[in-house]
Amino acid sequence: MEIDTECTALVVTDPHVDYLSPDGVVWDLVGEQVEKNGVVKHLVALKEAAERAGVPVFYSPHYLGHEYGGWRHLNKIDKIMFERRMFDVSGKGAEFLPELAPGPETIVLSPHKALSGFWANDIEIQLRQRDIQTIILAGMAANLCVESHLRDAAENGFDVIVVKDATAGPGEASTEAAYVNYGFIASQVATTAEVVKALKAAARLHA
Repeated sequence: MEIDTECTALVVTDPHVDYLSPDGVVWDLVGEQVEKNGVVKHLVALKEAAERAGVPVFYSPHYLGHEYGGWRHLNKIDKIMFERRMFDVSGKGAEFLPELAPGPETIVLSPHKALSGFWANDIEIQLRQRDIQTIILAGMAANLCVESHLRDAAENGFDVIVVKDATAGPGEASTEAAYVNYGFIASQVATTAEVVKALKAAARLHA
């Protein structure tokens, strides 16, 4: 794998307490897979490697606030979010996991309202303005926001490297289903170790 640091960005979806901590309101749904994949340590490793290589880091967050008050057409994940107050801005669950606190150069995008940021937040203009062509994609959840960001990024002409062990879904079946789809949609599916190695090599080339 070769990474061009001049046109690559790391995009992390929903690195929130509710998804990545035992204190989160959906830990019973995702916790087993998060721990099995080592998602937190892998996200930390990706973020640190990207920063060292000079690759911009973007967070695509999801928050539950008053603007959802009139929503009536809900899918299952919407219902879970509303019933459990997932990502509620008035609580701790919406905060970024402390290990993944944004650095001074981290670009925190406006929140996506559903699963993908490409129609609901500023992700595309932020990437295009920086001449980003390749997205390294990781975060939560594998079959929901990660897969939706992947699909829309691919449809909009971006090359996407999905980091399969830096994501997890609500259960093994959903995680594995997401992996199958990544294989058909992504430009490349890789592990954290492979991406970190490529970022280190790219950093040396541009040193």
